[in-house]
Amino acid sequence: MWTGQVWAEYYRWVDKNGETQYGDQVPAEDSQHGREIVGEGGQVVEKVEPAKTPEERKRLEEERRIANLQRQKILDQEAYDRVLLATFNSVEEIENVRDERVNLIDQSIKLSKGRLRKQEKELTKLNDSRTRFIDKDMQPPEWISNNEAKVLKRIDAIEEYVRDRSLEKAKLKKQFDKDIKRYKELTNLDLTAR
Repeated sequence: MWTGQVWAEYYRWVDKNGETQYGDQVPAEDSQHGREIVGEGGQVVEKVEPAKTPEERKRLEEERRIANLQRQKILDQEAYDRVLLATFNSVEEIENVRDERVNLIDQSIKLSKGRLRKQEKELTKLNDSRTRFIDKDMQPPEWISNNEAKVLKRIDAIEEYVRDRSLEKAKLKKQFDKDIKRYKELTNLDLTAR
């Protein structure tokens, strides 16, 4: 501000030629550069940073994104910890639930393997029928090939189901192991905090 012959506050900036300038306004061509607002006595009242380059803006945006992801990860873990502590009263309870769920998967796999054996027997019967026709120098009927294709498709589906359930079982055990470890950490923290 201009007060008579002395500025109460003024700008100090470096122009496009690298020279330090002073004034009550920053010219438009120098406004993207940093500047300082200087008060009475020459003290810097405020510092205005230069405009960011596109690369700097991109880097800052990426840093903010990573920081937000890290913050969200911490919040998610805290929420998960609260649920874990609210759901279980002991490691034994977690182990019991794990064992029940693993047992259900095992039963499902056992039933599927029984279905698989039946389909394999059906395929063997169809192959035997085909062989009998061939042994008699006869063309096997089309229904044998059609049924074989259907049985093979069912066998593939059952085998895929068993593989998926086995993977689910391994994943489930791994998650429960992680939960047990975390539960122990949390309850030990609670005990030491008292």
